[in-house]
Amino acid sequence: MTPEQLSPLAFAGFAPMARAFANDHLALLRRLPLVLCPSFLQQIQALDTSFPAEIASLRWQSDALQGLSASRFDLLTSPLKAISLSPSLKRADWVGRPAAFVTELTAYLWSSGQMTEFRKATADLFASVPPQVDDTHRLVVVILGQEAQVDSKSVLRKLRKQGVFLTAIQNATAPAEIRELLLKHVAQPLGAYASWYVDGGPAHPEIGGNLSGIQLLTYPGLASVRDRVLNRMQVDIASPGSGPEHLRDQLAAFTQSDARATDLTGDGVLQRFYTELFTQSSGPQIFSTSFVQWTGRELARRAKPSTLLLRYAPRQRHRGLNELLPGEKAATVDVQGSLRDAEMGAFYNWIEMKRITAPDKLTFVVWVEGHPLAVVLGPGSPAGSVCTTPMTLSKAVETFG
Repeated sequence: MTPEQLSPLAFAGFAPMARAFANDHLALLRRLPLVLCPSFLQQIQALDTSFPAEIASLRWQSDALQGLSASRFDLLTSPLKAISLSPSLKRADWVGRPAAFVTELTAYLWSSGQMTEFRKATADLFASVPPQVDDTHRLVVVILGQEAQVDSKSVLRKLRKQGVFLTAIQNATAPAEIRELLLKHVAQPLGAYASWYVDGGPAHPEIGGNLSGIQLLTYPGLASVRDRVLNRMQVDIASPGSGPEHLRDQLAAFTQSDARATDLTGDGVLQRFYTELFTQSSGPQIFSTSFVQWTGRELARRAKPSTLLLRYAPRQRHRGLNELLPGEKAATVDVQGSLRDAEMGAFYNWIEMKRITAPDKLTFVVWVEGHPLAVVLGPGSPAGSVCTTPMTLSKAVETFG
Protein backbone atom coordinates (compact mmCIF):
# COMPACT_ATOMS: atom_id res chain seq x y z
CA MET A 1 0.00 0.00 0.00
CA THR A 2 1.08 3.56 -0.70
CA PRO A 3 -0.11 6.66 1.19
CA GLU A 4 -2.26 7.63 -1.80
CA GLN A 5 -4.27 4.41 -1.31
CA LEU A 6 -5.22 5.15 2.29
CA SER A 7 -8.93 5.11 3.10
CA PRO A 8 -10.99 5.31 6.30
CA LEU A 9 -11.04 1.49 6.36
CA ALA A 10 -7.31 1.54 7.14
CA PHE A 11 -8.07 3.17 10.49
CA ALA A 12 -10.93 0.88 11.50
CA GLY A 13 -8.81 -0.78 14.19
CA PHE A 14 -7.61 2.49 15.70
CA ALA A 15 -8.85 3.73 19.08
CA PRO A 16 -11.65 6.33 18.86
CA MET A 17 -9.60 9.53 19.12
CA ALA A 18 -6.90 8.20 16.82
CA ARG A 19 -9.44 7.06 14.24
CA ALA A 20 -11.21 10.44 14.23
CA PHE A 21 -7.90 12.31 13.92
CA ALA A 22 -6.71 10.13 11.04
CA ASN A 23 -9.97 10.61 9.16
CA ASP A 24 -9.84 14.37 9.73
CA HIS A 25 -6.35 14.47 8.24
CA LEU A 26 -6.75 11.82 5.57
CA ALA A 27 -5.98 14.34 2.84
CA LEU A 28 -2.61 15.10 4.46
CA LEU A 29 -1.75 11.44 5.05
CA ARG A 30 -2.43 10.61 1.40
CA ARG A 31 -0.04 13.36 0.26
CA LEU A 32 2.83 12.48 2.59
CA PRO A 33 5.81 10.53 1.19
CA LEU A 34 6.10 6.93 2.33
CA VAL A 35 9.26 7.74 4.28
CA LEU A 36 7.24 10.11 6.49
CA CYS A 37 3.63 8.92 6.61
CA PRO A 38 4.26 6.00 9.04
CA SER A 39 5.83 8.40 11.54
CA PHE A 40 2.60 10.40 11.58
CA LEU A 41 0.54 7.22 11.93
CA GLN A 42 2.71 6.11 14.86
CA GLN A 43 1.87 9.33 16.70
CA ILE A 44 -1.78 9.18 15.70
CA GLN A 45 -2.19 5.61 16.95
CA ALA A 46 -1.01 6.69 20.41
CA LEU A 47 -3.30 9.73 20.72
CA ASP A 48 -5.82 8.07 23.04
CA THR A 49 -3.07 7.68 25.67
CA SER A 50 -1.24 10.94 24.91
CA PHE A 51 -1.06 14.10 26.99
CA PRO A 52 -3.25 17.02 25.90
CA ALA A 53 -0.13 18.97 24.94
CA GLU A 54 0.99 16.15 22.63
CA ILE A 55 -2.42 16.03 20.98
CA ALA A 56 -2.49 19.79 20.51
CA SER A 57 1.03 19.79 19.07
CA LEU A 58 0.28 17.07 16.52
CA ARG A 59 -2.98 18.75 15.53
CA TRP A 60 -1.25 22.12 15.09
CA GLN A 61 1.48 20.53 12.98
CA SER A 62 -0.93 18.48 10.87
CA ASP A 63 -3.34 21.36 10.29
CA ALA A 64 -0.47 23.60 9.18
CA LEU A 65 0.89 21.05 6.72
CA GLN A 66 -2.57 20.22 5.42
CA GLY A 67 -3.15 23.93 4.80
CA LEU A 68 -0.08 24.39 2.59
CA SER A 69 -0.73 25.11 -1.06
CA ALA A 70 -0.25 22.16 -3.40
CA SER A 71 2.77 23.74 -5.07
CA ARG A 72 4.46 24.59 -1.77
CA PHE A 73 3.76 21.13 -0.33
CA ASP A 74 5.09 19.38 -3.43
CA LEU A 75 8.23 21.51 -3.39
CA LEU A 76 8.96 20.66 0.24
CA THR A 77 8.19 16.94 -0.03
CA SER A 78 9.92 16.23 -3.35
CA PRO A 79 13.32 15.54 -1.67
CA LEU A 80 11.60 13.02 0.63
CA LYS A 81 9.91 11.30 -2.29
CA ALA A 82 13.31 10.98 -3.96
CA ILE A 83 14.69 8.86 -1.11
CA SER A 84 14.96 5.21 -2.13
CA LEU A 85 13.51 2.42 0.00
CA SER A 86 14.46 -1.23 0.30
CA PRO A 87 12.09 -3.91 -1.04
CA SER A 88 11.29 -5.05 2.51
CA LEU A 89 10.26 -1.53 3.51
CA LYS A 90 8.03 -1.26 0.46
CA ARG A 91 6.34 -4.53 1.46
CA ALA A 92 6.04 -3.68 5.15
CA ASP A 93 2.71 -3.28 6.94
CA TRP A 94 3.39 0.35 7.79
CA VAL A 95 -0.28 1.08 8.52
CA GLY A 96 -0.69 -1.69 11.07
CA ARG A 97 2.84 -1.52 12.50
CA PRO A 98 4.20 1.98 11.88
CA ALA A 99 6.67 1.84 14.79
CA ALA A 100 8.39 -1.23 13.31
CA PHE A 101 8.57 0.52 9.93
CA VAL A 102 10.16 3.62 11.46
CA THR A 103 12.77 1.48 13.24
CA GLU A 104 13.67 -0.41 10.05
CA LEU A 105 13.65 2.82 8.04
CA THR A 106 16.11 4.47 10.42
CA ALA A 107 18.57 1.59 10.09
CA TYR A 108 18.19 1.59 6.31
CA LEU A 109 18.74 5.34 5.97
CA TRP A 110 22.00 5.04 7.90
CA SER A 111 23.22 1.99 5.99
CA SER A 112 22.32 3.48 2.60
CA GLY A 113 23.91 6.85 3.36
CA GLN A 114 20.64 8.77 3.01
CA MET A 115 20.19 9.97 6.59
CA THR A 116 21.66 13.43 5.94
CA GLU A 117 19.29 14.04 3.03
CA PHE A 118 16.35 12.76 5.05
CA ARG A 119 17.11 15.00 8.02
CA LYS A 120 17.53 18.10 5.88
CA ALA A 121 14.33 17.44 3.96
CA THR A 122 12.25 16.85 7.09
CA ALA A 123 13.75 19.94 8.74
CA ASP A 124 12.80 22.04 5.72
CA LEU A 125 9.27 20.64 5.70
CA PHE A 126 8.58 21.23 9.39
CA ALA A 127 10.13 24.69 9.21
CA SER A 128 7.00 25.63 7.27
CA VAL A 129 4.91 25.02 10.40
CA PRO A 130 4.55 28.30 12.35
CA PRO A 131 5.44 28.09 16.05
CA GLN A 132 2.61 27.74 18.53
CA VAL A 133 2.03 30.75 20.74
CA ASP A 134 2.47 29.74 24.39
CA ASP A 135 2.68 32.52 26.98
CA THR A 136 2.25 30.20 29.98
CA HIS A 137 4.19 31.29 33.05
CA ARG A 138 5.99 28.21 34.34
CA LEU A 139 7.23 27.58 37.87
CA VAL A 140 9.84 24.86 38.37
CA VAL A 141 11.32 24.01 41.76
CA VAL A 142 14.19 21.55 42.15
CA ILE A 143 15.27 20.14 45.51
CA LEU A 144 18.61 18.35 45.77
CA GLY A 145 21.47 17.56 48.14
CA GLN A 146 19.53 15.47 50.66
CA GLU A 147 21.96 14.26 53.39
CA ALA A 148 24.98 15.46 51.39
CA GLN A 149 27.99 17.45 52.53
CA VAL A 150 27.83 20.67 50.53
CA ASP A 151 30.59 23.10 49.60
CA SER A 152 28.93 26.49 49.27
CA LYS A 153 31.76 27.71 47.04
CA SER A 154 31.17 25.16 44.30
CA VAL A 155 27.61 23.87 44.62
CA LEU A 156 25.31 24.63 41.66
CA ARG A 157 28.20 26.26 39.83
CA LYS A 158 26.56 25.92 36.41
CA LEU A 159 23.15 27.27 37.39
CA ARG A 160 24.42 30.10 39.55
CA LYS A 161 26.08 31.59 36.47
CA GLN A 162 22.59 31.96 34.98
CA GLY A 163 20.81 33.56 37.95
CA VAL A 164 21.17 34.76 41.52
CA PHE A 165 22.84 32.57 44.14
CA LEU A 166 21.36 33.01 47.62
CA THR A 167 23.46 32.06 50.64
CA ALA A 168 21.17 32.90 53.58
CA ILE A 169 17.83 31.21 52.87
CA GLN A 170 15.77 30.21 55.90
CA ASN A 171 15.99 26.50 55.20
CA ALA A 172 13.82 25.40 58.14
CA THR A 173 10.70 26.84 56.54
CA ALA A 174 11.65 26.11 52.92
CA PRO A 175 9.60 22.89 52.49
CA ALA A 176 6.38 24.53 53.66
CA GLU A 177 7.07 27.55 51.48
CA ILE A 178 7.69 25.34 48.44
CA ARG A 179 4.35 23.67 49.03
CA GLU A 180 2.61 27.04 49.19
CA LEU A 181 4.37 28.24 46.05
CA LEU A 182 3.17 25.16 44.18
CA LEU A 183 -0.42 25.37 45.37
CA LYS A 184 -0.60 29.08 44.61
CA HIS A 185 0.66 28.51 41.09
CA VAL A 186 -1.64 25.52 40.54
CA ALA A 187 -4.60 27.73 41.46
CA GLN A 188 -4.30 29.15 37.94
CA PRO A 189 -6.34 26.53 36.01
CA LEU A 190 -4.43 25.21 33.00
CA GLY A 191 -6.00 21.80 32.40
CA ALA A 192 -5.15 18.19 33.20
CA TYR A 193 -1.55 17.03 33.64
CA ALA A 194 -0.29 20.61 33.98
CA SER A 195 1.17 20.23 37.50
CA TRP A 196 3.57 17.56 38.81
CA TYR A 197 5.64 16.58 41.83
CA VAL A 198 8.32 14.00 41.01
CA ASP A 199 10.41 12.51 43.84
CA GLY A 200 13.36 10.14 43.71
CA GLY A 201 12.34 8.80 47.12
CA PRO A 202 9.25 8.94 49.31
CA ALA A 203 7.41 12.25 49.07
CA HIS A 204 8.63 14.94 51.48
CA PRO A 205 6.31 14.85 54.52
CA GLU A 206 5.88 18.63 54.54
CA ILE A 207 5.18 18.85 50.82
CA GLY A 208 3.53 15.70 49.53
CA GLY A 209 0.29 15.48 51.49
CA ASN A 210 -3.03 16.43 49.86
CA LEU A 211 -1.62 18.23 46.85
CA SER A 212 -4.88 18.99 45.10
CA GLY A 213 -4.47 19.36 41.35
CA ILE A 214 -0.89 18.03 41.31
CA GLN A 215 0.19 14.64 39.97
CA LEU A 216 2.46 12.95 42.54
CA LEU A 217 5.01 10.52 41.13
CA THR A 218 7.67 8.80 43.25
CA TYR A 219 10.42 6.33 42.45
CA PRO A 220 9.33 3.86 45.16
CA GLY A 221 5.74 4.19 43.97
CA LEU A 222 6.70 2.84 40.53
CA ALA A 223 8.84 -0.01 41.88
CA SER A 224 6.50 -2.71 40.56
CA VAL A 225 6.65 -1.36 37.00
CA ARG A 226 10.41 -0.87 37.21
CA ASP A 227 10.97 -4.42 38.49
CA ARG A 228 8.95 -5.94 35.65
CA VAL A 229 10.95 -3.98 33.10
CA LEU A 230 14.21 -5.11 34.73
CA ASN A 231 12.98 -8.70 34.66
CA ARG A 232 12.23 -8.42 30.95
CA MET A 233 15.68 -6.92 30.36
CA GLN A 234 17.38 -9.78 32.21
CA VAL A 235 15.44 -12.42 30.27
CA ASP A 236 16.46 -10.82 26.99
CA ILE A 237 20.10 -10.34 28.00
CA ALA A 238 20.32 -14.02 28.99
CA SER A 239 18.84 -15.17 25.67
CA PRO A 240 21.25 -16.50 22.99
CA GLY A 241 21.85 -14.04 20.19
CA SER A 242 20.49 -11.06 22.08
CA GLY A 243 22.04 -7.64 21.63
CA PRO A 244 21.33 -3.94 22.16
CA GLU A 245 19.01 -3.65 19.16
CA HIS A 246 17.03 -6.74 20.12
CA LEU A 247 16.71 -5.48 23.69
CA ARG A 248 15.49 -2.11 22.43
CA ASP A 249 12.87 -3.82 20.27
CA GLN A 250 11.73 -5.98 23.18
CA LEU A 251 11.32 -2.96 25.44
CA ALA A 252 9.51 -1.02 22.72
CA ALA A 253 6.98 -3.86 22.56
CA PHE A 254 6.60 -3.96 26.36
CA THR A 255 3.19 -2.43 27.04
CA GLN A 256 1.52 -0.92 30.09
CA SER A 257 -0.41 -4.18 30.38
CA ASP A 258 2.85 -6.15 30.48
CA ALA A 259 4.11 -3.78 33.18
CA ARG A 260 0.78 -4.06 35.02
CA ALA A 261 0.65 -0.30 35.29
CA THR A 262 -3.09 -0.82 35.54
CA ASP A 263 -2.45 -1.85 39.17
CA LEU A 264 -1.27 1.70 39.90
CA THR A 265 -3.88 3.80 38.11
CA GLY A 266 -6.94 3.52 35.92
CA ASP A 267 -5.76 6.47 33.82
CA GLY A 268 -4.56 5.17 30.44
CA VAL A 269 -2.42 8.25 29.81
CA LEU A 270 -0.53 7.72 33.07
CA GLN A 271 -0.29 3.96 32.56
CA ARG A 272 1.54 4.49 29.29
CA PHE A 273 3.70 7.30 30.69
CA TYR A 274 4.75 5.28 33.75
CA THR A 275 5.72 2.33 31.56
CA GLU A 276 7.64 4.34 28.98
CA LEU A 277 9.69 6.06 31.68
CA PHE A 278 11.47 2.70 32.03
CA THR A 279 11.17 1.18 28.54
CA GLN A 280 12.35 4.19 26.55
CA SER A 281 15.26 5.25 28.74
CA SER A 282 18.62 4.14 30.04
CA GLY A 283 19.31 4.68 33.74
CA PRO A 284 15.93 5.24 35.44
CA GLN A 285 15.51 1.47 35.80
CA ILE A 286 18.44 1.52 38.23
CA PHE A 287 19.16 5.00 39.59
CA SER A 288 16.68 7.34 41.24
CA THR A 289 18.61 10.44 40.15
CA SER A 290 18.37 9.35 36.51
CA PHE A 291 14.66 8.76 37.05
CA VAL A 292 14.03 12.30 38.29
CA GLN A 293 16.10 13.92 35.54
CA TRP A 294 14.53 11.77 32.80
CA THR A 295 10.99 12.25 34.08
CA GLY A 296 11.51 16.01 34.12
CA ARG A 297 12.80 15.82 30.56
CA GLU A 298 9.86 13.73 29.35
CA LEU A 299 7.33 15.95 31.09
CA ALA A 300 8.83 19.02 29.44
CA ARG A 301 8.77 17.31 26.05
CA ARG A 302 5.37 15.66 26.29
CA ALA A 303 3.15 17.28 28.94
CA LYS A 304 4.63 20.81 28.92
CA PRO A 305 3.72 21.40 32.58
CA SER A 306 3.10 24.82 34.06
CA THR A 307 4.06 23.74 37.59
CA LEU A 308 6.81 21.22 38.32
CA LEU A 309 8.61 20.09 41.47
CA LEU A 310 11.57 17.74 41.05
CA ARG A 311 13.15 16.34 44.20
CA TYR A 312 16.36 14.37 43.83
CA ALA A 313 17.03 11.73 46.49
CA PRO A 314 20.17 9.70 47.24
CA ARG A 315 20.64 6.89 44.73
CA GLN A 316 22.32 3.53 45.16
CA ARG A 317 25.99 3.20 44.35
CA HIS A 318 27.07 1.79 41.00
CA ARG A 319 27.03 -2.00 40.86
CA GLY A 320 27.18 -4.75 38.28
CA LEU A 321 23.99 -5.60 36.40
CA ASN A 322 23.54 -8.95 38.12
CA GLU A 323 23.45 -7.21 41.49
CA LEU A 324 20.72 -4.88 40.23
CA LEU A 325 18.17 -7.59 39.57
CA PRO A 326 14.92 -7.44 41.54
CA GLY A 327 15.17 -9.32 44.79
CA GLU A 328 18.87 -8.70 45.31
CA LYS A 329 19.96 -7.14 48.56
CA ALA A 330 19.63 -3.37 48.52
CA ALA A 331 22.84 -1.47 47.95
CA THR A 332 24.25 1.31 50.05
CA VAL A 333 23.48 4.79 48.83
CA ASP A 334 26.01 7.18 47.33
CA VAL A 335 25.05 10.52 48.84
CA GLN A 336 27.85 12.60 47.38
CA GLY A 337 27.60 11.01 43.97
CA SER A 338 23.88 11.66 44.06
CA LEU A 339 24.50 15.36 44.66
CA ARG A 340 26.76 15.55 41.61
CA ASP A 341 24.17 13.72 39.51
CA ALA A 342 21.41 16.02 40.75
CA GLU A 343 23.38 19.19 40.02
CA MET A 344 23.87 18.13 36.42
CA GLY A 345 20.29 16.87 36.21
CA ALA A 346 18.93 20.19 37.46
CA PHE A 347 20.98 22.03 34.85
CA TYR A 348 19.49 19.88 32.10
CA ASN A 349 16.02 20.33 33.58
CA TRP A 350 16.46 24.10 33.32
CA ILE A 351 17.55 23.84 29.68
CA GLU A 352 14.61 21.61 28.80
CA MET A 353 12.02 23.83 30.48
CA LYS A 354 13.56 26.93 28.93
CA ARG A 355 13.11 25.41 25.47
CA ILE A 356 9.33 25.17 25.85
CA THR A 357 8.77 28.49 27.65
CA ALA A 358 8.42 31.96 26.17
CA PRO A 359 11.09 34.53 27.14
CA ASP A 360 10.68 35.92 30.68
CA LYS A 361 7.96 33.37 31.49
CA LEU A 362 10.03 30.83 33.45
CA THR A 363 10.80 30.94 37.16
CA PHE A 364 13.31 28.21 38.01
CA VAL A 365 14.27 27.64 41.65
CA VAL A 366 16.82 25.21 43.09
CA TRP A 367 17.09 24.67 46.85
CA VAL A 368 19.86 22.64 48.48
CA GLU A 369 17.86 20.57 50.96
CA GLY A 370 18.77 21.19 54.59
CA HIS A 371 21.04 24.11 53.71
CA PRO A 372 20.54 27.90 53.38
CA LEU A 373 21.58 27.77 49.73
CA ALA A 374 19.43 28.31 46.66
CA VAL A 375 19.50 29.61 43.10
CA VAL A 376 16.70 31.56 41.44
CA LEU A 377 16.59 32.01 37.68
CA GLY A 378 13.90 34.30 36.35
CA PRO A 379 13.16 37.64 34.72
CA GLY A 380 14.30 39.47 37.86
CA SER A 381 17.49 37.53 38.60
CA PRO A 382 20.78 39.11 37.44
CA ALA A 383 22.97 36.40 35.93
CA GLY A 384 26.00 35.48 38.02
CA SER A 385 24.95 37.56 41.04
CA VAL A 386 25.10 36.63 44.73
CA CYS A 387 22.66 37.62 47.48
CA THR A 388 23.82 37.28 51.09
CA THR A 389 20.75 38.93 52.65
CA PRO A 390 18.82 36.58 54.97
CA MET A 391 15.36 35.88 53.56
CA THR A 392 12.74 33.21 53.10
CA LEU A 393 12.57 31.19 49.92
CA SER A 394 9.19 32.76 49.15
CA LYS A 395 10.69 36.23 49.41
CA ALA A 396 13.56 35.19 47.16
CA VAL A 397 11.13 34.00 44.48
CA GLU A 398 9.07 37.17 44.84
CA THR A 399 12.18 39.34 44.52
CA PHE A 400 14.12 37.55 41.82
CA GLY A 401 11.65 35.21 40.11
